[in-house]
Amino acid sequence: MDTSKKIANKAYALFSRYGIRTISMDDIASELRMSKKTIYQFYSNKDSLVESFIDTAIDENIFRCKILIAKSDDAIIELYFLLVYILELYNGLNPAIVYDLEKNHELAYGKFKDHKVLFIHKTVKANIERGVKTGLYRNDFDIDVITRFFLESLTIISNPTVFPLFNNTIKATNELLACLISGIVTTMGTDVVNAYKNQRDIMFLSNYEEVPFWDH
Repeated sequence: MDTSKKIANKAYALFSRYGIRTISMDDIASELRMSKKTIYQFYSNKDSLVESFIDTAIDENIFRCKILIAKSDDAIIELYFLLVYILELYNGLNPAIVYDLEKNHELAYGKFKDHKVLFIHKTVKANIERGVKTGLYRNDFDIDVITRFFLESLTIISNPTVFPLFNNTIKATNELLACLISGIVTTMGTDVVNAYKNQRDIMFLSNYEEVPFWDH
């Protein structure tokens, strides 16, 4: 692994675990057992490492969502996993990190905001439009409003002051996402949701990280 990537990976791990504000360039250098001078050869300041941190989180989110969409032929299960991936992004960028980005790292915060507006919102909205066309979702609601509602609901779910971490289990997450999805499905969509619920190795009762649904 080249030095630049090694530095970025260590910064990512430290920012994710301890937050951005508490981690200094000295901390990163110490963890890597290298001098700050070496780090500055690749990253001019902490801001540039924070931008790298956000870029990595966003790129991973886009990659996973695009693979999901390419392999999915069912709007409901696609929406479920889109929400899972977005929720994991929000969990990784917890409220304290987002607050610090907004206050102290303008460019990185701008990238995060743009990702939410230009990719996440657009992707979830496209799924809902697809589900409406295929008869799995109702057609009696404002799609843009519901898309925003879903994304803000994920913000609440990922907030540890609302849902403490010890309650944020796979089962609890599945139940919350199932409630969101069930609110927009048609009778045909309800049958699909119930079918997934009854299949132990797929969707709601599975550990979605161990085996992707399309491999079943």
